[in-house]
Amino acid sequence: MIYIITNERRQKLLKILKTTFDDAPITIFKLSTLLQVSARTIRYDLNFLKDDITAEGFVLHKKSRKGIWLEQPLTAIKTTTASSNNDDYILSHKERYDMIIVALLDETNVAIDDLANHIKVSRNTLLSDLKNVQQILIKRNLQYNSKRGLGIWAQGKEQDVRDMLIHIFSKYLYDFRKFNAKKEYFWGIQKVFCQYTAKLPVQKTAIHFLSIIKEKNIVENDTSTNRMICALIVQIKRLQQNHLIPEGQPIDFLSDEGEQLKELSRTIADEMKIYDSRINTPTEIEFIMKELLHSRIYFPNTLPKQILPNDSSLKAISMAKDFIKYVQVWLGDIYMDDDELIYNLAVHLQPAIERAHCGIVLTNPLLLQIRTQYSDLFMIARRAAMQLGKKMHIKLSEDEIGYLTIHLGAAVERHKIRRTKKLSVLLVCGNGVGTANLLSNTLKSRIPYIYIKEILSLYKLDEQNLSDIDIIISTVSLDITGKAVLRVSPILTEAEISVIEGQLNYFYNKKITPKPVNAISSSQKNGLASLLTKNMIALDVAVPDWQAAIRAVGALLVRADAVTEEYVNKMVQCINDIGPYIIVCPGVAMPHARYDDGAKKVAVSFIRLKKAVYFDADCQKPVDLIFAFSTINEKDHLHLITDLWKVFTNKSFLSKLRKYNTEDEICRFIKKFLQ
Repeated sequence: MIYIITNERRQKLLKILKTTFDDAPITIFKLSTLLQVSARTIRYDLNFLKDDITAEGFVLHKKSRKGIWLEQPLTAIKTTTASSNNDDYILSHKERYDMIIVALLDETNVAIDDLANHIKVSRNTLLSDLKNVQQILIKRNLQYNSKRGLGIWAQGKEQDVRDMLIHIFSKYLYDFRKFNAKKEYFWGIQKVFCQYTAKLPVQKTAIHFLSIIKEKNIVENDTSTNRMICALIVQIKRLQQNHLIPEGQPIDFLSDEGEQLKELSRTIADEMKIYDSRINTPTEIEFIMKELLHSRIYFPNTLPKQILPNDSSLKAISMAKDFIKYVQVWLGDIYMDDDELIYNLAVHLQPAIERAHCGIVLTNPLLLQIRTQYSDLFMIARRAAMQLGKKMHIKLSEDEIGYLTIHLGAAVERHKIRRTKKLSVLLVCGNGVGTANLLSNTLKSRIPYIYIKEILSLYKLDEQNLSDIDIIISTVSLDITGKAVLRVSPILTEAEISVIEGQLNYFYNKKITPKPVNAISSSQKNGLASLLTKNMIALDVAVPDWQAAIRAVGALLVRADAVTEEYVNKMVQCINDIGPYIIVCPGVAMPHARYDDGAKKVAVSFIRLKKAVYFDADCQKPVDLIFAFSTINEKDHLHLITDLWKVFTNKSFLSKLRKYNTEDEICRFIKKFLQ
């Protein structure tokens, strides 16, 4: 089946609509202003998004001279007398497909006319839907069947049938502890789920499972928990219908943690056998193991924040560090000191590798949003996952890469926060704790770019080390040389606060805000064709070793006033510290350092060596092409990175790059190639 991928503008529009409600609707004009498109385009987008809005459980409301807003059908319909029969709810295409598939996987064959009546569409609409449904079934290793007089049905291996049902039912979040199909208001596929589980112990199953993961101290989330509960419910239902998982190849785990997963699966099966004793058989226990992996409920967390040096944690940490090495080549910063990133990646990668090894492809419900909103990071994560996969002899799916992108995005945001510099302030106040705290909180709430390191009395001031203090704010007069002192009142008036803000703002700009540089605006396209001019290229450079090669390509950046000499030193130091991670493909390297190691603007330089050099003994091929770049933040260089990616993945381009005789020829060739 072919799905039309919603573009980025429509994704933004949908997010804006989700923040609306009937008391605060938003006009078409306001939406067109926010998204910088015409009102006609907004109306077209709204029409296009109808299915997505319905599929997410919302109803779009419009009112003349008021605006538009979203409501959940529970809110919009519950008050009407027609709510009980759900006549007002219109199914989206995707919901219809799901309902059809559930019907096809039922115990009995179904007639086309009966199925059309069931989902309240015409026979022609159903026949059209069935074409798309057949494509979905094929992708899920299931077979669509039809026979005159017998009707239509779907079949396949028991594991694939269960996977399909779980995938459909776990799309919605329920509070299974309070689940009651008879009392709750449901619509669409949720109503189908209620019908499917009418005679099943949904609440009890959820309570049993939740008690187990609580007892085992397993870290999970609502999406993972709900999917696993759905898996157990489908398992019980299929067993009741006498559909068992057949004997097959046992799961072969790569790490020792598989034993913990087996034990957890046996515990769950033992708890659930009261509903069907066959759940305790080896093949059904293995089904639970696979579903735990699929649901991202792997095992009790064996990677504490301190990351204990045992064999299993060292393997996970090694995978995480390898992934970061591959990533930071493209991001333009060194992330190996981000312990939180290493920890989060280690926790995720370990089961992700197991899933790939076992052939389990999980579903990431946020994948489309991740690819839309973090397209550049997703590209980088995918590249890193490919490199890691080659080393581990597995292939990570795009759904897995989506989760890795989230961890990567969180790390980038942390770096942004860490790079947000603040004035380090010492507050001197001798008027008591209450007054000091009031003054401190007033200043912090009004002036976000200050960090009050400590509050002292006058008599404690002599004991304080002032080396890392930018400014002293005091309620008493002080005679201190070498430090700026701002005298304030213990209780500040609005007028005083206004003056203080001006004073501190002046000091902040003078002390911390960097001097303007001739940097390229982030609004401009910082692409390879525009940045790599002839003066940023050197051909057939003779160097004795890789350190000299790095300094040669760095010298071009220094000459262009893009970086300082310290930046070049840091490029060499980074490779000495963590190895030649900057080799992006055979024969090509891309060195860089941190933003705050002396980068002044976005720039790129290129050298071709007269004789290739080895970076270490493990290099299978020496490097003869080196691109170095600099950037001043996390995003201004991403267009450049995209272009470089195209270059490094094109063997023909690299081959020609090794043959041109002049800088002008190379510049013309790059522009033509990228166009």
